[in-house]
Amino acid sequence: MAGLAVLTDIKLWVVLGIILGLAVGFDHPDSGTILMIALMIQMILALDGLDFHKDDFSRYKRSIAISIGCCFILNTSITLLTGLFFIDDTALWYGWVMLAAVPCAVSLISASLFMHGDTKMAVLSLISIYLVAMAASPIITKLLIGDAINPLDILKYVILFVVIPFAITIPLKRLHLPRIPKLIGINAMMLILVMIGLGSRRDYIFSEPEVIFWLVLACVLRVFVFSVILVPLIRRTGCRREDGVIYMVLSIWRNSSMAVSMCMVLLSAEYPEAVLPAIISLVVESTWFAFINGTIDRMWPREEPTPTQ
Repeated sequence: MAGLAVLTDIKLWVVLGIILGLAVGFDHPDSGTILMIALMIQMILALDGLDFHKDDFSRYKRSIAISIGCCFILNTSITLLTGLFFIDDTALWYGWVMLAAVPCAVSLISASLFMHGDTKMAVLSLISIYLVAMAASPIITKLLIGDAINPLDILKYVILFVVIPFAITIPLKRLHLPRIPKLIGINAMMLILVMIGLGSRRDYIFSEPEVIFWLVLACVLRVFVFSVILVPLIRRTGCRREDGVIYMVLSIWRNSSMAVSMCMVLLSAEYPEAVLPAIISLVVESTWFAFINGTIDRMWPREEPTPTQ
């Protein structure tokens, strides 16, 4: 059981993916297709077990609206502002735009469980955000990238990454997949995403260490520093802690895996370095999750139940 517990630690898989990607590399003409398959498997496993009723949407409509704003207004804006530092490099700027255009990470559900957030609200917000993404993602890329990518291609892949995983989870519920194997499967797909994303640009990473340094620094500022600033600001609004931690995660954590896949499929031929902001963000966000999960109770303590007399 101890060995299985180790295999559920996403940090170990990310580190292994980094080592394999940089040490071995990954130069294969079907890299984009492999990434797409890995991402779809990861999303199917992550979405398995989500439970909600249609009446819940009306009950949580205000929280859902705020969640959508956190993802596609606040988070997208911060990501684009960070990307402006790289606007002179067309490939890197396009990569930042793609990162800003994708929805939040499906790991929002895991974050809500670990941080004792409102998991029901997280599920409903995630579903709503991914529905909004079918319109928001093509619009954002069209406005900021123009004709470099066909908006219909963006829409096609967003639908591919949203509709199919959600549809497959419906019959998958009958299998009652155990939690530990699901986590290991999700982590294994993360290893593949990191390994291929870094490995496919291994030569560039070693030849341009200064660019990589600035990308890492930009991602650390966007993720770590912004989250530390954001938590006390959300607390001051007076919202419930259970909701606030969800808003915080939505304002930080993007589906970098989706951005990696879409950059590899749609931009790699003409702008091969466009994948770098997303793959570095993927690594930084995974590290941040371990950090915030260990510190959130100190940054925003949970209220202890009042003992009954």
